[in-house]
Amino acid sequence: MYILAIETTGPLCSVALLKSREIIGIKTGTKQRNHLKDLMPLIKQLLDEAGVDKKELSYIAASSGPGSFTGVRIGVTTARALGQALGLKLVSVPTLDAYCYKPEASSSEKVTCGIINARRGQVYGIVEGYMPGGPYMLTDVLSVLQEKVFPAGKTVQFFGDGIDAYHDEIDRILGDSGFEKEKDYFFAPEEYRHQDGASVGLLAYQKVQRGEVLEVEQLQPDYMRMAEAQQKLEAGQLPICKGPKQE
Repeated sequence: MYILAIETTGPLCSVALLKSREIIGIKTGTKQRNHLKDLMPLIKQLLDEAGVDKKELSYIAASSGPGSFTGVRIGVTTARALGQALGLKLVSVPTLDAYCYKPEASSSEKVTCGIINARRGQVYGIVEGYMPGGPYMLTDVLSVLQEKVFPAGKTVQFFGDGIDAYHDEIDRILGDSGFEKEKDYFFAPEEYRHQDGASVGLLAYQKVQRGEVLEVEQLQPDYMRMAEAQQKLEAGQLPICKGPKQE
């Protein structure tokens, strides 16, 4: 069984090929927000180097969100197009849940906390085993760590671009409560901090084993909230362009 995993919700496009639960190969783009140009060439390179024909694929998995609105659309649309062309079932992988399947997050003593920057003190966050993936205030996520995770004798490893946005605030809030960086909590290094195809594929394998597969038309993006422009439009905060004045 071969699973092609697609991740486009983060800064870099990433794809992975798995044979059952074994990671055969990973390809990652080098330019941020270049998903539209990178995705199909990366898939071709991945399959060519692995010596696997696209007709040998069993499932296609896509990170369905949240994350970059454009990135989510690109990944889901590509997965649906490939699934339709190849006659394959698809697997929808929640972006936040995939953080808990990162190969670098395998320590039983470290609880994974994934945070994606949603701006204005907000994150899309998950705390493995303690808080399901969803939109939260950063302070709500940190409260779960302070009140439940640390008292249970666990340490925490943060993943996601929320680290870049809220690094100092996390240090301040946890530090004020007596928790220490590199002892009680850790920030994942830049090289594996963000979303990646491998973790999408590993979670997809588990979902396939449980029979959680979809028809092409059932794979949908999960933005978790409207785009900021749409929010402002519905709130009447954006001017409506009426076009040039007619004489």
